[in-house]
Amino acid sequence: MGIFGRVPSAGGPGTSRRDRRQSGARARSKTAVRRETERRAQVFVVTGIILTAIAVLGIGGFGYYQTSIAPKHQTVLKVGDRSFSMGHIEKRLRYEIRNAGAGQLAQTNAQVAIYQTVTALESEEVNRIGAANENISVSEDEIDARIRQELGVADSADQATYADAYRNAVHDSGLSPDQYREVVASKLLEDKIRQNLRSAIPTTAEQVRLLDIRVSSQEEAQKAVDRLAVGEDFAAIAAELSLDSTTKDKGGEMGWMPRAALEIAAGDAVFALEAGQWTQPVSSNRTGSYFVYKVAEKSASMEVTADQQSTIEEQSYANWQETTSGQLQIARPYITDAKIWNHLLEVAAKEGSGATTGQ
Repeated sequence: MGIFGRVPSAGGPGTSRRDRRQSGARARSKTAVRRETERRAQVFVVTGIILTAIAVLGIGGFGYYQTSIAPKHQTVLKVGDRSFSMGHIEKRLRYEIRNAGAGQLAQTNAQVAIYQTVTALESEEVNRIGAANENISVSEDEIDARIRQELGVADSADQATYADAYRNAVHDSGLSPDQYREVVASKLLEDKIRQNLRSAIPTTAEQVRLLDIRVSSQEEAQKAVDRLAVGEDFAAIAAELSLDSTTKDKGGEMGWMPRAALEIAAGDAVFALEAGQWTQPVSSNRTGSYFVYKVAEKSASMEVTADQQSTIEEQSYANWQETTSGQLQIARPYITDAKIWNHLLEVAAKEGSGATTGQ
């Protein structure tokens, strides 16, 4: 009992209208809070499921990127400022294998196919940079004309005929249109570089009559030099040791040679000698071998024969490339990175080239 009598129970008949409103509001508030709590819990659960799914997909996507996409962008070769990615090399490797003649090593030996492909790309980029330095260039019209010639599309054929043949050739090559045109442009650049070198071949030149001993290592070459130093016969040592099948049975006889017909290192070495003298071991960039040369005779001026001109053109081009590449920063990760090498072996094998032995 209160001072003023019995206290009415909440919500009962004696409850005031004001009290009932307050009680209802409290009940509704509790319900709203409960529903809001439940809604937040549902949102939290759904969000957790979504985040988990994203994480799983992200891990899988990252794995796919790492194994399938990222390698395509890995640098396999860099010449000067230009990098060649795995994706670029893959396309060109398939192209080289498809276009190798029947029985050529690129079709039967994957390692050879890889070396030929990457070496060709390096050589082409050296040509592009060197040609630009000498103001040698090719136009888009020249490229189109060479493509017409290679595809057998007559000059009189209309543009639609050429476009169809060109589209099919690019598709069959497996290259992108830009890569396809680069291959053609590189042939034109080489032709122009060779033409410049050919025009510089003299009609007469200082020459030496050379003998050679070719061996596989610097140590073997030094042993040959040591034997010569104690009086052994050059021809006898050549017959015993030399790997040069064209001169081995002739006492090492190479015949008369102008300086331009020799590699740069060989030319510098032999033209510094007098008749009867021999060189120290000389390495060859072209063959990877080592040589010992002997100067049998010297002439201040002799006619350059047609055969010599052909040899000079080939060697002059090789020397031009060596000089130009020596001025560039060239990185060859494909040689030292086993993952790159083995991946390229797999690509070559799938394209039909054999011998997939790794590094």
